[in-house]
Amino acid sequence: MKTYLVIAFMLSLSAAASQQAGTLTQVDGTVKIFTNPGKTVQGPPPHALFEGEYYSVKDASMGDRVEKGNIVRTAPGSKARVVFENGDQINVGSGTAYRVFWDKDSANAKTQINLMYGKMRGVIEKGGPRTRLTVKTKSATMGVRGTDFFIADNGTDGGTEVSILRGSVEVKAETPTARPVEVKAGYSAEVPAAAAPVVARKAEKAPEPAPVLAVRKTTREDLVAIQKSSEVKAEIKKEIANEEVTKKIEQLEKKAVETTIRDIKAADPKLYAQIQNKDIKSTSELNTRAVETLMKTAPKAPEKRKPYLNEIDDLERGAYERYFRIVD
Repeated sequence: MKTYLVIAFMLSLSAAASQQAGTLTQVDGTVKIFTNPGKTVQGPPPHALFEGEYYSVKDASMGDRVEKGNIVRTAPGSKARVVFENGDQINVGSGTAYRVFWDKDSANAKTQINLMYGKMRGVIEKGGPRTRLTVKTKSATMGVRGTDFFIADNGTDGGTEVSILRGSVEVKAETPTARPVEVKAGYSAEVPAAAAPVVARKAEKAPEPAPVLAVRKTTREDLVAIQKSSEVKAEIKKEIANEEVTKKIEQLEKKAVETTIRDIKAADPKLYAQIQNKDIKSTSELNTRAVETLMKTAPKAPEKRKPYLNEIDDLERGAYERYFRIVD
């Protein structure tokens, strides 16, 4: 009896972990996965050192699993797409690196994505396995509760921009006195790079920090850049994908379409009315329609301004060398 209970418990943990792990369904260009994190070198070479842990580095292929603690990195000009068992999706832009982990192997696990630099667009199902998802950068923490969102971050010196295409995200700057701000669909938040802490002299009160989060209407220029960055068009290559992998990817993509349509139905009834009788077979079409809907009412950006982070083609700019060290 005890044996059966142990087996059932292990199967339950395995199923829960499966809900949290993702699968690469599209790989366009040079994409790497960093696996086997540990205090000592593990797994096949080459290896890289990041934040005190060693990783085994491999070229990513369609069908590869993105497990707890793994890092996904796209080279400049390359993109990737990760889909989860319930249909949640992360579209990874060019020149991007992020790490994913969760606190426990259960359906109620709290998932966190650390975006080191680059761009990503996510569609997360409200009430699903990642309903408590947080995305962290060096300058901000985003609490995702079911939404279509886009984040651009320039690593250490450029701050963070987050745009909401559907639903809402709670954004908090990484300063002690900052308060979280809810950013809703059609709006973008800009958080500058976190400043070094101010050390006050004796008998002198530390100066109050300046406001660190600005919310503005998402512009047409934002939306054009978001669409360009988040669209991944790579198809399954028959020479590298066996029948089992192909079938799995097709199932995940079908699930992703279903999840996105449910999210649209709950959060954007007008858009849902336009698509409910359409035979839509890709999330790319759904995500494009979401952008087109916002474009109708989005303002034009001011003529004289610095570029938004989402408009910059390559946010990497040497970030790989700053973050990772090749050890063999």
